[in-house]
Amino acid sequence: MSAKFKFFPQVYTSESVNPRKLFFIRQKIKKGKKGYFIVVPSEKEDELLEIIGSEEVKKSIYDNRRFYVGGIADNKPDAFKLVQLMTIDCQRIRGDLNLKEFIACGQFF
Repeated sequence: MSAKFKFFPQVYTSESVNPRKLFFIRQKIKKGKKGYFIVVPSEKEDELLEIIGSEEVKKSIYDNRRFYVGGIADNKPDAFKLVQLMTIDCQRIRGDLNLKEFIACGQFF
């Protein structure tokens, strides 16, 4: 089996990710094509978010995992910037830092 993905309509993207090509980028991520990083809630209790390279999602350790994608970047530094933006928005919108729930709800704005 392979990983499943849930991409929210209001997913955070880095500046270099073309919004017009987002559908094709999502397909590349699902296929495990190299070149993108996704920001997802962590399954670990003591971590909030994970940044995972798109080529990593095809590894067997991610079989049967469901990814709730909150951010898409084309490099790791931009993925960290997305996490920073998410943190600021979560604090502003929710009044807390529950990033897992913030992403899982899919209502960023």
